[in-house]
Parts: sequence; structure tokens; C-alpha cells
Amino acid sequence: MALVLVFLLVLVGTLVGATVFLVLRERARRHRFDDAEGLLIEQQRTAQATRMRATYSSVSVHHGTGVIGDEGNHYHS
Repeated sequence: MALVLVFLLVLVGTLVGATVFLVLRERARRHRFDDAEGLLIEQQRTAQATRMRATYSSVSVHHGTGVIGDEGNHYHS
């Protein structure tokens, strides 16, 4: 019985520790605006991903002509 309780305490402690670590890391990442160029790149890639999701939605893929549009012919870096 003691082994089960120790195991559960270690498991809960690990989950709480991982949650606290991830929350603090996300909070630090969100508040860091030192690199404006990095922020602009992230905004551009987010906008590009949004366009790609709209262009290649499930409906357009399953009911389209099968030809890749102009957006699919270019590799974006």
C-alpha cells in the first residue's frame, strides 16, 4: 500500500512540476519582444499558414480539380 501511495505522489509531483515548467516557459516566451525581426517572421509564417489552411481545406482538397495552385509551386523559406 505504501508503494502505491509513493508512486501516486511521485506521479502527481511530476505532473505538477511539468505543468509549472511549461506555464513559466510560455509566459517567458510571450513577454519577450527583444527581437522585432523574429516577431515579424512569426507573424508572416502565421499568416502564410492561415492562407494555406484556407486554400487547402478539406472541401477544396476532396472536391477540387487535383491541380496544385500557384501557392503550392513555390517553396517559402
